[in-house]
Amino acid sequence: MIDESKQELLVAYILDELAPATAEKLRAEIVSDLEVRDFVRQTEDAFASLAHTVPSIEAPSAIPHRILEQERHDTQQTRTVGRSKIIWLAVSSALAALLAIACIVLSLELHRLRTKVAQVSREMFLLRQENRRITGEIEVLQQKNRLAELKIATLKAQVVAFEASTVVVVWDPNQERGLLQLDRLPPPTPGKDYQLWVIDPKIAQPVSAGVISVPNNGLIRATFQPRRPVGSVSAFAISVERSGGVPEPEGQIIFAGM
Repeated sequence: MIDESKQELLVAYILDELAPATAEKLRAEIVSDLEVRDFVRQTEDAFASLAHTVPSIEAPSAIPHRILEQERHDTQQTRTVGRSKIIWLAVSSALAALLAIACIVLSLELHRLRTKVAQVSREMFLLRQENRRITGEIEVLQQKNRLAELKIATLKAQVVAFEASTVVVVWDPNQERGLLQLDRLPPPTPGKDYQLWVIDPKIAQPVSAGVISVPNNGLIRATFQPRRPVGSVSAFAISVERSGGVPEPEGQIIFAGM
């Protein structure tokens, strides 16, 4: 987070109030630092917005009286001077007084505007940081909610020869995708393949989730997705099928469960 002193320095940079060497050094930091660059951009936007909201300022009510007093004083001091010269001096004095007052008012207003812009910029920066924090918390909650909806099934061997093997399925109903984990499952015999099936009670036949590649009997993990959309999945099964797989189960079911 940018500290307050750095923020004031950046505001001075935007208003072109820094020495050339300091401004050049700060310009390089703005180019290389994303957070600083964002603060400068937001401050410039705030300057542009606030410029349209500055109210008009009326001169103090005592100005006309002071001008008349000054004119009477000048008239008494210059009785021997021609009328046109007296008028010129009065007008010049009045203009000088108005210019001085205008400079003071503008200086005060500029200071007020700089303070307001710095405050708005800090608030915008803090709001942006808070928005990022809230967004991160929402993403974490969404991730936790999605994990809570996952279904984990351990398939049971239906054949004695495969009782030493373990098969676990992790199913994501929202994505209609899953993860299959196999351990100690022997590779299929030549000309055969293991095929995974997803069982939906609303669909007459099990839906194929593809052929499972089992090159060895070690730990194997693979993702899968049914060949067609499924709704409420009630079980999973693995069968031994012809090499390359089949559209509907033909071979022996060796694992099943939910």
